[in-house]
Amino acid sequence: MNYFESEPMKYFAPAASMNAEMRRLKLESMATSGQYLYGLKTDGNWSRAIITPERSALQTRGISKKTGTYGEIQSKVFFWESIVNAFKDTTVILGEVFLPGKIDRDIGSILRCLDDKALARQKTEKLRWRIFDVLCYEGEDLMNTGFEKRISYIPTVVQKINDPLVEGVNYYEMTDTFFEEMEDIFSKGGEGAVCYKKDSIYIPGKRGPHAWDTCKVKQEISSDIDCLITNLIPCERTYHGDNIGNWELWENTRTGELVKGLYFGEYQNGKPYIPVSKNYWNKWPGAIEVSVYNNEGKLVPLCNVAGLTDDMKESMSKNFDEWYLCPVTIGGMMLSNTGTDSWSVRHPYLKSIRKGDIDPKDCTLSKILG
Repeated sequence: MNYFESEPMKYFAPAASMNAEMRRLKLESMATSGQYLYGLKTDGNWSRAIITPERSALQTRGISKKTGTYGEIQSKVFFWESIVNAFKDTTVILGEVFLPGKIDRDIGSILRCLDDKALARQKTEKLRWRIFDVLCYEGEDLMNTGFEKRISYIPTVVQKINDPLVEGVNYYEMTDTFFEEMEDIFSKGGEGAVCYKKDSIYIPGKRGPHAWDTCKVKQEISSDIDCLITNLIPCERTYHGDNIGNWELWENTRTGELVKGLYFGEYQNGKPYIPVSKNYWNKWPGAIEVSVYNNEGKLVPLCNVAGLTDDMKESMSKNFDEWYLCPVTIGGMMLSNTGTDSWSVRHPYLKSIRKGDIDPKDCTLSKILG
């Protein structure tokens, strides 16, 4: 098994077409089945520690632009030496790089730095690692072993690493009190939970042998939010997807010319080409800023919403005046107070365009806060 090239397993999430009541009924049946465990979901960056006698690496989920393979961050964290020195034979551990009280964007901003700068940015607080699964332990492959058995290795792994920056996820039985436990988690600012079927094996690139073998449970805003489009957010320039070898949208960094074709070979050989995103290629925005009116009638930015259709992005890029102050309805995970008269919606998504349907003056902060 080549762990270094193995595609990470994906996690199941209910389809958007599945309403809240249907999701709850499904989760209730899972909770009373006695077949599931859950662990608290936290904001962090997925990573995979692979330790072998020949080579070791702390990999990211994303593909490196330089190598075309999974990125490596072991030189950007302070806990790696403790991990690599803890095991004599092949060991593969899954975890999240995190900082208490921070979100994945904050972690990513550090890990995208060059090694020395990444370490320097941890002068006051070092990145930590939270282990949530073990795929191989001292030469014993566990990928075809059920989840409950795999996670039984976590305490031993944490003990062997013996580093204050490394900890393990705690898992709990999913029972008929699950929803009360979730309410308690959400009331304390928690993000949610990830549920796992006890006998589910690890299948690279898949969501498990069956749907609902894994499931993310997140808090959603109890009601939709009406707000206004107030700005376009520039898109990401560089393509970060997994299919870089077959990607056809590129930019000549010397001339600024956008070219179409298979330029990965030139890119690998140091020629002045970089893969660019579809949005950048088409001169489309990456997202929209949405805002609401506060009590003084002043527009207050709420969040940036991505996931726009190509037709919307094309229209907005050419005729933004027609979209400015257009009412829209969004959903999301949680409304957070980020400062004086400053609010934010976590994981927002666009539900509908309300142009001509509601009065823009009705898109108010007081309406959201009740």
